Amino acid sequence: MSRQNVIDFVERRREQGHEPPDLGQGSVLGVMPVPETGAVLMIVGYLVPAGVAADAPEPPPAAVQRRAAPGEDELVLDRAARVARADGEEIELTFREFELLDYLSSAPGRVYNRRQLMAAVWDRYDDEGGRTVDVHVLRLRRKLGRHAGRIVTVRNVGYKYQPSRRR
Repeated sequence: MSRQNVIDFVERRREQGHEPPDLGQGSVLGVMPVPETGAVLMIVGYLVPAGVAADAPEPPPAAVQRRAAPGEDELVLDRAARVARADGEEIELTFREFELLDYLSSAPGRVYNRRQLMAAVWDRYDDEGGRTVDVHVLRLRRKLGRHAGRIVTVRNVGYKYQPSRRR
């Protein structure tokens, strides 16, 4: 994609003399082709902690998804170490499998269509590759074992991450 097709509002604010805080990497929230232009509209969101001053250091990116209560299933994703653990045992994931699990689990309950997942995990913005997502979800579910049900298929739409229910 050529630079002329990108509208960068952060850059526009910089040109106006406003320096935005360092927000780190954003998450692709949506991708829409713009008909007859060869361009896409990409919506990128940034999660900024409430009440944190712009000049305060950001917390480390080693976010653990959720600790389970005693006797409950436990699935932990350590982004900094790029490690997934189920019930204390490390799960061996490929780069894309980890990215897919990380992306889905970053917004539990939110449904992502295949195009959104292709854009976020594979950096592709076309309609091709839906089967690629399906195959990676299948492989990821196999590796998650009894936690496979955390990745839920939403018929005719896509996938979502569903954390375990508290007992």
